[in-house]
Amino acid sequence: MVTELPDLTDEMKAAVGTSGPATTYEVTTLGIRTFARAVGYGNAIYFDEDEAKKKGHPALVAPPGYLGMPVFNPLRQQARGPRATFETPFKRNLNGGTEVEPVAPVYAGDVLEAVTTLSNLALTKGRMGQMLIQTSETVYTRQSDGKIVAKTRGTGISY
Repeated sequence: MVTELPDLTDEMKAAVGTSGPATTYEVTTLGIRTFARAVGYGNAIYFDEDEAKKKGHPALVAPPGYLGMPVFNPLRQQARGPRATFETPFKRNLNGGTEVEPVAPVYAGDVLEAVTTLSNLALTKGRMGQMLIQTSETVYTRQSDGKIVAKTRGTGISY
């Protein structure tokens, strides 16, 4: 059983408002088509580049919620988010939900930079005992033009 915390630690409080390092995401035609197929989208602009161009887009369009895949290089140490800046006694983690705010269209060939900022931490009681609720916001910026294309807000639950 985890020892309950009387309050957030100073380390936890100091982490709120901090941002992790940028992560690079690549948006590929394969990723777009796979995601669109998996979630049941049927619009041709997600599958057929010629159809997307007929509708005025420069390339295949990424469906809502698809922001590419993080670039992984096994030879480089991977970026860690703001949560890595504090210790927590809670070992179990759940995704409490993610909200996606599309700001501008995303296209095949885009390379996005994502930066996550820890927005809030709160301790609360649940059926399983004390829980740490973490909220964060990630901003996705297209590298080619510096335009913000999406923001996501996520909730994490640790217990």
